[in-house]
Amino acid sequence: MLDRATITVAISLCPEEAVCYLARVYTTLVIFNPPEFLKTSNESRVLIHSLGFPDHPDSAHTCRQLMDEFGFDTDTFPACAIQGLATIDSIFPCDRDNLEVDFELDRHLDIAPTSLIDIQSRVQDQGQEAWLVQLKDTYFLQEPIYDVLPPMHIATGDVWLPQNTSHAEDFQNALSRDILRSKV
Repeated sequence: MLDRATITVAISLCPEEAVCYLARVYTTLVIFNPPEFLKTSNESRVLIHSLGFPDHPDSAHTCRQLMDEFGFDTDTFPACAIQGLATIDSIFPCDRDNLEVDFELDRHLDIAPTSLIDIQSRVQDQGQEAWLVQLKDTYFLQEPIYDVLPPMHIATGDVWLPQNTSHAEDFQNALSRDILRSKV
């Protein structure tokens, strides 16, 4: 069963985005430089992983407010944890060179505002490839899988595969709690 875990990806997000995607406030996620196999992975399950909480006082305050609105705090929605699962409904490249496409994306897709800022800086300034992933069947794990440290240099919107045995076990643990796969 660990085979399935080794080909499952985690998408790391800042805590406030992770909450909003799992709560279905937003449905279209921006990811950067996805592996080739993920570009054709409609209907695949992905893990939603939360990164650390913001250090900047204004950002930290905003994050705390949002977490409070959903009934979470740093104990119930910890940093560096697998928080939930989602299914990829569709995935397609993001062309941010065309302003008309820009406007349409912002109007018709439920994308977190911070992701739109990331697109601009990471695509235009750093030359990264942005893809849009429409999610469905998202849900929170009843209890997060704690202390899942992502690989070095992972930022919000980055996709990663398990890097070691501990990751594979954590991924498998999350997948074994997958209510959509365990329905009879």
